[in-house]
Amino acid sequence: MRRKFLFISFCLLLVLNLSGCSGYNKIMYEHLSEKQNYKTYEFVIDNIYVSNKKTDNLEVYDKTIHDDSCLKASVYLGVEPQSAFCDGEYFLDDGSKTKRIVLLHVLPENSKILLQNDFYDNFVSGDVIKIKCSDWIYMDTNFYYVIGVEYDEIQYLDSQDGLQNVVDMMDENRSLF
Repeated sequence: MRRKFLFISFCLLLVLNLSGCSGYNKIMYEHLSEKQNYKTYEFVIDNIYVSNKKTDNLEVYDKTIHDDSCLKASVYLGVEPQSAFCDGEYFLDDGSKTKRIVLLHVLPENSKILLQNDFYDNFVSGDVIKIKCSDWIYMDTNFYYVIGVEYDEIQYLDSQDGLQNVVDMMDENRSLF
């Protein structure tokens, strides 16, 4: 009887431990759901890259090959160095490296708003884009969620809508702890 109890207890602890590691915990939820934790940065955008979910490659955005389902992946933006972000190198689909890329995560719902508002069509390489995002690093993970995008004095993604989409995503993916 004691062995059975220990075995069941061990299994329950294992299940709780595994499920507690995924999702958004209380600290993450509180930080990422507060609008004051997002800052507006001016980025000089060299190009927009998408992670093509069909091939799992980093590719230059091209509307002929990336429909809105492919835009559900993260968008990679080449930027001038920003002190809040870590610079990095990424391999592009042609095997070449590109520098000064910071991964700013655009949620699928926010990417759809940008697509509907023609942001990807209106974007011009080398221009300055104001992006409101989190620059938070927690437990060795970057949380660079984009909640607002303004370009050429046009608001393509309203920060209230963008933040609500982040909160909704976290609500769907809550941690037990």
